[in-house]
Amino acid sequence: MKSKTLPGYCTSGRRLEELGGIVVHYFSCSNVDPDNAHDLHACWNLFCDLNVPRLEREYYMRTDNWPDERMFASAHVLIGRDGEVWKLADFDKQTYHAGRSIMNGKPHCNRWAIGVELVGGPTTGFTKEQYQELAKVCVDLGVDKRWIAGHDTVRWAAIQAGAATKQKNDPSGRSDGMGRNFDWGLLFELMDARRTPASQSPA
Repeated sequence: MKSKTLPGYCTSGRRLEELGGIVVHYFSCSNVDPDNAHDLHACWNLFCDLNVPRLEREYYMRTDNWPDERMFASAHVLIGRDGEVWKLADFDKQTYHAGRSIMNGKPHCNRWAIGVELVGGPTTGFTKEQYQELAKVCVDLGVDKRWIAGHDTVRWAAIQAGAATKQKNDPSGRSDGMGRNFDWGLLFELMDARRTPASQSPA
């Protein structure tokens, strides 16, 4: 995992209350730089520009067709299509990744959950390398699979509880979190395999 820390203005500066969960998202530059949609450096630059007003942006969204105000978007981990992993923020700090959200009845995921961005989109699916590295992150951080969910799932739970703003559909591409675009079964299998000592592996 490479340390590619985002500038301080991309996060709130608040400490994570606890490391109790992981929210999985997708992220790319497809809307602002299609030729480099999956480039990690381009994605990093986009995070920087999402967190400042339009007149202060350096790379993207500098024209009048984009909102003037900052958009508050960041995460702790970015995983590229080839499995390269960038750590964007310390795991004891809050980032802007989940917004209004509820996981297993517990609200405000930003306060206690890590945000992991998989480079891709609603139609790309995700690579074997991304699943492998995501499984490694989940196991290394000691998070139980019951406390790992897609942004679509935690956002939909908040909407059902009264949140009025637009739902998110990542990473599955569907509002119920069970779309074909993300294979939760594969992720959990890979996590189980990493947790099984070699001496206990089936013959």
